[in-house]
Amino acid sequence: MKFFQRPVFRVVGIIIVATVVGVLGLTSTVSDQAENEGDILSTSALSENGPLPSEEILKLNSLEKTFLDSDFYRKDGMLPLTVTKDQKYFVTYKLNKQSMAAENELILIGMPRQLIELYLVDLSENKAAFLGKTEFVINQAWSEDGARLALVSHKSVKVLDLAKRSLAEVPMKYETDIYNTSWGLDNRTIYLHLDTTPNYYAYDTYSKQMVKVRGGFQEGDVAYRGKADGGILTSKGERVGVASGLYYGEAAEKQLFAGDVIIHDINHEKILVSCDEDNPEGGARFTLAEYDLKTGASRVLYNEGNLHTVWKIFKASYLKTTGDIIFTTFKLSDTGVKYRLVRIEPKGKETVAEVPSPLYTLTPGENLLHFAAFVNGASCIMDTADFKFSDPGLQQAEQKSDIRDLMLRVLYLYGSESPKLEELKQVFINTYDPIPQEALENIVLETEGLKYWQFIRQEIGKNVTMTLKMKAPNRAEVILDGKYFRGPHELVEIDGKWYVTGLSTWPDSQARKDVYRACTKFIDTQIKTGQAEADFRQKGIQDDYAVRTAALLNKIRTQSSKIELGEIELWSMSEPHRAVNPDAKEARVKMIVTLNDGSTEKLQGYFSRADSGDTWIFQGLGKLSPGLFPQTY
Repeated sequence: MKFFQRPVFRVVGIIIVATVVGVLGLTSTVSDQAENEGDILSTSALSENGPLPSEEILKLNSLEKTFLDSDFYRKDGMLPLTVTKDQKYFVTYKLNKQSMAAENELILIGMPRQLIELYLVDLSENKAAFLGKTEFVINQAWSEDGARLALVSHKSVKVLDLAKRSLAEVPMKYETDIYNTSWGLDNRTIYLHLDTTPNYYAYDTYSKQMVKVRGGFQEGDVAYRGKADGGILTSKGERVGVASGLYYGEAAEKQLFAGDVIIHDINHEKILVSCDEDNPEGGARFTLAEYDLKTGASRVLYNEGNLHTVWKIFKASYLKTTGDIIFTTFKLSDTGVKYRLVRIEPKGKETVAEVPSPLYTLTPGENLLHFAAFVNGASCIMDTADFKFSDPGLQQAEQKSDIRDLMLRVLYLYGSESPKLEELKQVFINTYDPIPQEALENIVLETEGLKYWQFIRQEIGKNVTMTLKMKAPNRAEVILDGKYFRGPHELVEIDGKWYVTGLSTWPDSQARKDVYRACTKFIDTQIKTGQAEADFRQKGIQDDYAVRTAALLNKIRTQSSKIELGEIELWSMSEPHRAVNPDAKEARVKMIVTLNDGSTEKLQGYFSRADSGDTWIFQGLGKLSPGLFPQTY
């Protein structure tokens, strides 16, 4: 579809026709003209399909068409990011050739990283000034006076000073996933919002100081969130140190939402938000919703799950030219992850398209969607007239890596309702060289009990990265981000295929060595001598667990011919879960006991150490269990 055939230009056609009708005194109506001229729609027809575009977006659309006809776009490959408030300059960007393949390799689910170059383009002078480099822009916001532009990229925020043509970085104390920003009414304070938590930082661009951090907001503090329908949106400081809720108006403000609210976009009186709602089953679920400030009506556009819900919306926007709403999310399967662009038309019709990544920029005139890509140098442009890619082949561009593919299958199984044994065998394996590691046995134990599996099963969220350490050509260690409490995944390559063989076994750690020595000593000096059994029998409170443990220790002492140490896993007590770092205080130890009749039993011991000590102490023994604590006989 050509630019002049798009809905916004049809509106211009309506205005022109209406003017001609008035001047010439013709009796035919605009709708009559529309019947005779297929490119012109009546105002009533447009109203049925969505709100009329504003004069501002019509002007931006026309201005952008001029840019897209220029050599800056056609030859130099520049794309418009935004327009200055006086509409004199375009802030544009183009992809930089520097590869970020190594960084993208570690992103299992999430937004890709691509380096871009920023330019300030004056079409009237046919000039472009280089501003600097940054990563693909997630969101941007102009200050109220139009003097500065805040640009949010991967874990960073930069501020463009228009007058100085300079680009300065906001110093971040920690690496944080910033999603968007909003300027205060003072034109100097930037409020930085995470992709799941608003009002995380407040930064003073004059003093170059971070004046507020999450946990530092106090009662009476106000965090500015933007403007809608002529009024301001704010959040308020609370005693717990956060600025939460969403309020509309000034002196007699109205509370729209409680808790954390992420504002994706604003279109006159309507706001597009992500927020959490109480779940009837307990806990919270996260939704994408639209709220109408005039009527107070709201509608849920996407419900993100159940009791174990996590955030799954990456980015959401209004198309102000058509009234459409678009957002990106993902679908994880046993073959990998697919990203989706969902489009909701004003009448409610929903269409879904597969896209190369969840990160996009919408050009200021809304003619194009540009998607960042995991494949180095790929530029994936979608025409909003038909929501099709200019190069369909790039739509399928994917990362290919054996280890990355393995970890995506691991995530899929962690989120599955009831994984099948054959599926588990394709991913997990038991190995015994150089140390015993039995990931397959452990994951089978977890999935055998449906109730237990449903308790620990994980909803897979939108941001999952991994840290990869190659230990040898056929051995590696992968640590998923801290939300997936299974510690490091020890990997092994067998016959050209990678498997997970250990979960939080920490083979090279000092803690594992200490646990091994403590267990060996315990077997020789406590179990074989009967001391461990006596200690349990002498406990002041003879609960069922102590009685059964003492009986099992007696059986091992009197009826076994050999005791061997098996797999050692390090654990943490907060839940409990497998340790995500080697400085653990709990350990799960498997013991293989050979009885006098030649049969064997595999038992599970539980050891721990004090916070301030290095001595590992025996706490219990029983049958194998999926968790830290052994089952009693």
